[in-house]
Amino acid sequence: MHPLIKLQSYDGTESLDTFLTKIQCMACYVQLDDEDMFHHLCASLKGAAGQVLWDIGPRATRADIVCLLQTRFGTQLQAEHFKAVLHARQRAPGESLQQLYQDICNLSIPVS
Repeated sequence: MHPLIKLQSYDGTESLDTFLTKIQCMACYVQLDDEDMFHHLCASLKGAAGQVLWDIGPRATRADIVCLLQTRFGTQLQAEHFKAVLHARQRAPGESLQQLYQDICNLSIPVS
C-alpha cells in the first residue's frame, strides 16, 4: 500500500456509501486487484459491520460482502423506515423546538 494512504475502518455508524467510495478510490489509486481489495475491505470492518464477516461465511467474495453491508447499513432499503419514523415524530415533553427541528432535519436528509 502507498505510504500516504491510511485505510479507514468502518463500524456501521457512518455513511456506507461514503466509506465504499473512499475504499474504491484508494483501491484505484494504488491499483489493487480484486483479491487485494477484498482483503482490505475485510480488514477495515469492525464492530457491527465486522459481524458481516462472521455471517457471510468463508467463501464470500467482495461483492457478497458489499451486498450484505448495503442491506444492513445502506440507506436504500431503509428509506421506508426513515419515512415512517419521520411521519410519527412528535415533540417530546421538555424537548426544545430547536432539538425537534434538528432531529427532523437529520431524518429528512434525502437518500439516493
